Amino acid sequence: MHAALMDTLHDPTVRDLAWVIGAPGLLDAAAYAGRVVDDAWCRTQLQACLPWLAELDTEPASLHDFIAARSTRRLGLYFESLIAFWLAHLPDTQLISKNLQAQDGSRTVGEYDFLFRDANADVCHWEVAVKFYLQATPLPEQRAFIGPGARDRLDLKLDRVFTHQLELSQTSAGRAALPPGIAPSKVQAFIKGYLFYPLRHSGEFSLPDTAVPGISGAHPCGWWMRHPVAALPQGSAESRWMILPRLHWLAPLHLDANESVMSNSEMCAAIDQHFAASSAALQLAELQQAAGHGWRETARGFVVHGAWPQPDLTARPPAGQT
Repeated sequence: MHAALMDTLHDPTVRDLAWVIGAPGLLDAAAYAGRVVDDAWCRTQLQACLPWLAELDTEPASLHDFIAARSTRRLGLYFESLIAFWLAHLPDTQLISKNLQAQDGSRTVGEYDFLFRDANADVCHWEVAVKFYLQATPLPEQRAFIGPGARDRLDLKLDRVFTHQLELSQTSAGRAALPPGIAPSKVQAFIKGYLFYPLRHSGEFSLPDTAVPGISGAHPCGWWMRHPVAALPQGSAESRWMILPRLHWLAPLHLDANESVMSNSEMCAAIDQHFAASSAALQLAELQQAAGHGWRETARGFVVHGAWPQPDLTARPPAGQT
C-alpha cells in the first residue's frame, strides 16, 4: 500500500512526508518490547492520512513554508521537521515540545526530541533518527553496519538511543526539564532509514540468508560497492541513473520524463570524476521509465572510496552530513 500511495504523490516534499509516516522502520519492534514505534501503527497512520496527503500534494505551500522556515542542509534535521509538521496536523494530538533540553547546571545532559499527547491521552516521548548504514563485514550483527562517512555504527547508535536518550525522563535533570504536569507514559524510538549490503562477486544483489538480530525483516535496503566501478548493477538494459543529493535520500525518487538522467557508462564516468577530488560516498538511484509516468526509482546503492572505511576517511564530514 505504501508503494502504491507513493505513485499517486508528485510533490517531492509531500512524498518525503508520506515516506516518514509509512515507510517500514529499521528495527523489529517486537525485539525491543514496545520501545520502538512499530510498522503496523505507522501503516494505520498512513492510511488515516491519505486524504490529507492528497490535498497537501495539490496545495503543498504550507508544508514548503514550514520546511523553509527551518531550512537545513542536514538530513536528520529535515527528517525531524517533517515529523514536527505531521504531529502538528495529526488529529487529537498535542505537540508539547520539540528538542527540549535537560540541564545539569550549565551542562546539557540530554534532549527530548519530541514530547506530545496522543489520541489516547498518553504523553509520548519519541527519540527520532533517520540512518543509513553499510554492512562492512559479512556478519549478521549490528556492529557490522557502518555509516557511509565511517563515523557512525549501528550498534553504538542504538546503544545510545536505548540506554541514554530514552532514559532521560528517569533522571533528575530530565524530570526537572519537563513542563509542569508532564510525565512521559510511552517512551519509544522512531528510527527509519536504509541498510546497504555488499554486492556478491557475481555483481548481483540480494539480502543475506541470516537475519540481523533486532532488525526488521521489512527494512528498506540496497547495495554497496567500492570505487573503481567498471559497471553498475542494474535490473534492465534500459535503466538510467542519478546521484542522490543528501536531502533526497528519503522517499524513492520520481522524475518527469524530460529530466536529465545518466546511462550506466555516463554514471561510471561521473563517479570517477567525483572520487578524483573527494572521498565522500555517493548514493545512487537506479531509474526505469514507465509509460506516462516518467522515471521511477527501482533500486539504490552506495559507491564508496576504495579505502573505505579506513581511518583516513573519518575526517570532518562534508557540509550536509547527517
